[in-house]
Amino acid sequence: ITGVRVVKSLRREEGNLEEFTDLTRTMYRAGFRAAWLSALFLPVVQLISAVAISGVILYSGQQFQLGGMTIGGIQAFIFYITHMLFPIQEMARIYAEMQQAIASGERIFSLVDAVPEVQDRSGAHDPDSLRGDIVFDNVDFQYEEENPVLRDFSLHVKQGETIALVGPTGAGKSTIVNLVCRFYEPSKGRILINGRDYTELTLHGIHSRVGVVLQTPYLFSGTIWDNLRYGRLDATDDEVVNAAKVAGAHTFIEELEEGYVSQVGEGGVLLSVGQTQLLSLARAILADPDIFVMDEATSSVDTLTEALVQDAMDAILADRTSFVIAHRLSTIRKADRILVIEDGRIAEQGTHAQLIRRQGHYYDLYTKQFRDERIGAAQPLLHAGKMVAA
Repeated sequence: ITGVRVVKSLRREEGNLEEFTDLTRTMYRAGFRAAWLSALFLPVVQLISAVAISGVILYSGQQFQLGGMTIGGIQAFIFYITHMLFPIQEMARIYAEMQQAIASGERIFSLVDAVPEVQDRSGAHDPDSLRGDIVFDNVDFQYEEENPVLRDFSLHVKQGETIALVGPTGAGKSTIVNLVCRFYEPSKGRILINGRDYTELTLHGIHSRVGVVLQTPYLFSGTIWDNLRYGRLDATDDEVVNAAKVAGAHTFIEELEEGYVSQVGEGGVLLSVGQTQLLSLARAILADPDIFVMDEATSSVDTLTEALVQDAMDAILADRTSFVIAHRLSTIRKADRILVIEDGRIAEQGTHAQLIRRQGHYYDLYTKQFRDERIGAAQPLLHAGKMVAA
């Protein structure tokens, strides 16, 4: 359902319907068999109970004829056995229902009981702040065995420095920022913040002081107020509005019919991609993190929105240690240092001007992107010129 546009654009309705029908038919057969066995279980128990009572009555009748039992004794015996069988029948009914509940519960508890890969170490404490130098000390990392993403990766980031990460897909850029956020931990080596191994700090202490803006930001169903306050529930209205102004989101919010109480829809479906990105930036600003991470934050927005996001970034990154993964290299020209990541290693590093003069990997990436953008911009003009000539 969520991919209905892709389905329609690729004309896959019939194929998807066939696949869905096959899956539904399989699920129906399994569900029918489970329901049949469940429905059969209780009647079988009741039948056995009825046969047992019939046998008792037959035996008691024979004993009465032989003078071994009285009518009162027979009645009492039948009364007792009937009441003894009733709990057994109830247990059978409850057992059948429990089997269904257990099957559902297993799926739920498999998630609830899942053990996080990254946990607080014993003796970990909440940091007062995460301000200070960040050091990657010979870090190795791998998502899968014998498939390393980072190898002997070392990096020293000074407090307040803006580090831009560029390079091909799969080079390890997102892995670096995921390690900074401590979503993962190094397989080997250490990451130091202000001279201390960050595994000595609590996960809550790190996550609450790191702001993250993703390529595809997520908004929760609710109002703009609710989403902006998500990372800081005690923020005042003035603080929320000020954060929106810094992020460049206040103008479009005010243009909405209901302003800050406007509903955004699940995932922000009632807003444009650019508006969703600006709200994500405002949310990060309001949280006031010590370390800031931006992962391809402008790759899916138009040029005008990119300019707004860039202005917001300049305000956010001031006096904060920050890591910026960039797709559009024009957005990182002001970075203090640009790292070109290839195969989990730093292939080049320096300022924009230094790397351009060096004419290495970054120069090739930048000139190719700049040339492609110029060609793309010239296409409409060329097409218009042909139409005028015609």
